[in-house]
Amino acid sequence: TMATLSILIAVIIASASAFSPPLLPVATRTITICDAKLNKIASDFNLDEILAAEKEFTNNDSGVTSSERGKSRRPRAKDKKKLKMKKQLERQQKEKAQNGNANADAYAVAPEDNDSEESDANIDFESIDFLSCEITTSLDGKRIDAVLVDLLNKEQVANTEANIRISRSQCGVLLSNQCVFVISPDDASDFLAKTNSEEKAFISPELIEQYCSPIERKSHNLEANSILVYPSRQSLLSPSSAAMALLSNSIPPTEIIPQNIPLDILYEDEYMIVLNKAAGMVVHPAAGNWDNTVVNALAHYLMNESPYGSGEYFTKDTENTQNSNEEVDGEELNDDDDNMNDSVTNSISMLRPGIVHRLDKGTTGVLVVAKTRTALAKLSEAFANRRVKKQYIAVAIGHTGEDQWIDKPIGRHPLHRQRMRVVPDASPMKQIRLSATPKKQGRPAQSYVQTLHHDGKLSIVQVQIATGRTHQIRVHLQHHGTPIYGDDVYGFSDWNKALSSRRGITRPLLHAKRLEINHPITGEKLVFEAEPASDMKGVMNAILPLG
Repeated sequence: TMATLSILIAVIIASASAFSPPLLPVATRTITICDAKLNKIASDFNLDEILAAEKEFTNNDSGVTSSERGKSRRPRAKDKKKLKMKKQLERQQKEKAQNGNANADAYAVAPEDNDSEESDANIDFESIDFLSCEITTSLDGKRIDAVLVDLLNKEQVANTEANIRISRSQCGVLLSNQCVFVISPDDASDFLAKTNSEEKAFISPELIEQYCSPIERKSHNLEANSILVYPSRQSLLSPSSAAMALLSNSIPPTEIIPQNIPLDILYEDEYMIVLNKAAGMVVHPAAGNWDNTVVNALAHYLMNESPYGSGEYFTKDTENTQNSNEEVDGEELNDDDDNMNDSVTNSISMLRPGIVHRLDKGTTGVLVVAKTRTALAKLSEAFANRRVKKQYIAVAIGHTGEDQWIDKPIGRHPLHRQRMRVVPDASPMKQIRLSATPKKQGRPAQSYVQTLHHDGKLSIVQVQIATGRTHQIRVHLQHHGTPIYGDDVYGFSDWNKALSSRRGITRPLLHAKRLEINHPITGEKLVFEAEPASDMKGVMNAILPLG
């Protein structure tokens, strides 16, 4: 700006005067600058033009105070968001006017292009009912996604919608699409006065536009005495609501659809079935993977092809199938899985009939599924009481070293909610330094790691786990500094890119090789083994050619 240029000239003149000889009379005065670069810079400016422009700028801005000028030049983040919403509204209204629909959907904001993969929907806010919640001191500093998930799940909705639990991931979708707003403490009193005067059950779009700023980050911390404005649960789950389109990938189906997907069956009788799960298959329907799962494949196989009968969970009588599933409600799954303990899925037992334990989506290997309620109860008890021996094989980056017992508790990551981590040491001194409140201890997790071979870059390891925590092997090996090759969550991105480009592998090289368990009915000791998939075998043969 002109003001900046004038300051620069002043600095140049001051610097030059420090090195110049005594001043000559005005008519013959010159400026001597030791630095040739400064001399060149000074020669590029016309001081008379700069001063004249600065004078004109000052005259035009004479009625504005310095604080007002600063606000106009540097708008606050809150003002930027409001301006962004206003421009979006104006743009969409203009488009509708051109299409002859100027009177329809007066308040519909279409998110602008950004880096979020979830922010690609056009939301008609007039079809959504918004509620408000005053942020008390008890909620001060809380993450928005944690508060929002509690608010949405406290609402009682009639019919089957009451059984659906809104998850944090779904709340993240709402936030990324600017469907959740906050009102600053300064504007809270005016907003409450307006809402009380309108005497409406929901917040009008006009008030949202006037007072609210959208929240876009799940990690946003709420401020006491502010007001949170969010969609009602009924609006989110109503088929006529625009928000339903946002959560369509998160709403579970009402029944399991049988799909003819090939299965690698290791063992089957009338009580249980054991599979060698393929890579890329989710065990049971979950958010983002409502079909093409192991359960969908089992439904087709057991109802149409099994020589031992369909069992109690999959029959052609839909009503009987649902009743059977309801009796299993409350059975605890072993959570050595990639389905992320999804709150939506886990609340509906019909989506996981007979599932005793789970494997990550990218993990291959032995998977046990019960076919009757009695077998499910017995197998679940065996897993819960650690009477099952599980052995995995993996390819790790680096040298895993000597055989070792890893006993590190695992808990959910405080920031990245879809990840797990080894919970830090909760010693008193560390707690004093890190936080005033005690840290969660996590759940006990034990893994025994044996190095089978190392070629200088990669290691083939065998892992036996005494517990079954979510992502246990992946987290323990990452904590050890030797993550699993191909793991895009806990691994090294450069190594993963090389694996993808050279071999086309985009999954963690982890395989459930062996499982020992007693038969749930006869008590007979059973041992099941499965060979690794061909892609993993290729990498292992490169590490150990004769292996």
